Amino acid sequence: MHSRKSLLFDNNNRWVKKGNAGAFDVTMGSYDGAEVCELVGLYALSILGNHYGAANIGLYRDDGLAAFTYINGHQAERLKKDIQKLFNNIGLNITIQTNQKVVNFLDVTFNLNGATYYPYRKPNHNTVYVNTKSDHPPSVIKSIPASISKRLSSLSCNKESFERAAPYYNHVLKQNGHPESLAYSPPSIIKSKPRKRQRNIIWFNPPYTKSVQTNVGKTFFHLLKKYFPPNHKYHKIFNKNNVKVSYSSMTNIGTLIKRHNQKITQGNTQIQQYDAHCNCRSKEACPIQDKCLTKNVIYNAHVTTANDSIGKDYIGLTENTFKQRYYNHQSTFRDRKLINSTELSKYIWKLKDNNTQHNITWKIITKAVPYNNVSKKCSLCTTEKLHILQANKHTTLNKRSELISKCRHQNKFSIMLCY
Repeated sequence: MHSRKSLLFDNNNRWVKKGNAGAFDVTMGSYDGAEVCELVGLYALSILGNHYGAANIGLYRDDGLAAFTYINGHQAERLKKDIQKLFNNIGLNITIQTNQKVVNFLDVTFNLNGATYYPYRKPNHNTVYVNTKSDHPPSVIKSIPASISKRLSSLSCNKESFERAAPYYNHVLKQNGHPESLAYSPPSIIKSKPRKRQRNIIWFNPPYTKSVQTNVGKTFFHLLKKYFPPNHKYHKIFNKNNVKVSYSSMTNIGTLIKRHNQKITQGNTQIQQYDAHCNCRSKEACPIQDKCLTKNVIYNAHVTTANDSIGKDYIGLTENTFKQRYYNHQSTFRDRKLINSTELSKYIWKLKDNNTQHNITWKIITKAVPYNNVSKKCSLCTTEKLHILQANKHTTLNKRSELISKCRHQNKFSIMLCY
């Protein structure tokens, strides 16, 4: 079975497998490695479910668990060979242990002899929790003991199993300054609740640090109430019911040092390559002064007419080259079917319908970094929204609703399901 292959590069040199075996398999730590693993696992699980029943087999990433009743040792070995053969047919290898009465699966141990289950921790595994002196929001630090108690309680079949596992975690918590001790709470029965309409929530996530004494959340809601009163046309979007505050943690020192070192080492070893800025045959026809091949930009389109010398401004962005985005805009100006593509195309077609001569000048405002699957941030979209927010509301063509639009650049890191 083939799900995806990987290409490995180091200093612009491509790595090749021995024997010219082609590309590499999915690498450990890749952006979508976990998603690919789950996709392959679901496919393998569907095959096993068709042969042995979906209720008897479970799979999480690369760990699986199966339970069969009323079979002897010989039959178990036959099942083992049959399952290995199924995995070999799709190009995978699997290691199976049979006739097990006590099994450690993920973070829980199942004991068939006593019909019990209790928490499991790998040998020599050092558990680490956030220290109370760490620069984290107080709500995060306060919720750590309660969340650990809830987790251990859900993994324990009774109070005795919980109390056997709790001393180790209590010791680790006290080492990190948490005075609370873990308490057993039996799992409660979850009652089905009537379905409610989900409200569209806008989250404001300011970074938290103990060095700031200002109550940022309280100040934010005060500004929200001040600038979006009940009679404001956007009050139904920006109000205390639709806007919530949740503090985010600052980047730790280790990550900052690692990021700095990578920047220095990569800057010293990177091979400098020629970076073309324009490939127009006529440099005079270049829409943006010999910089049409620039990528990851926020640009401005200034539209003027004979009756409007001040003109209108449209702010946009592109992750590709500006030239590609420019050609897309030109297509929307020629084809009436694409009139609703952008606010700029709507305005241009309005001028055409009125037989108004117009002129468009383009310029690059700034460059920004697109969405990164590690940092989960898109400076490109954020910077565009900043410039839209700072634009003159009397001359801008952009709508204020663009400020709450979702980043589209993260879609390239998602796996699409095809049916």
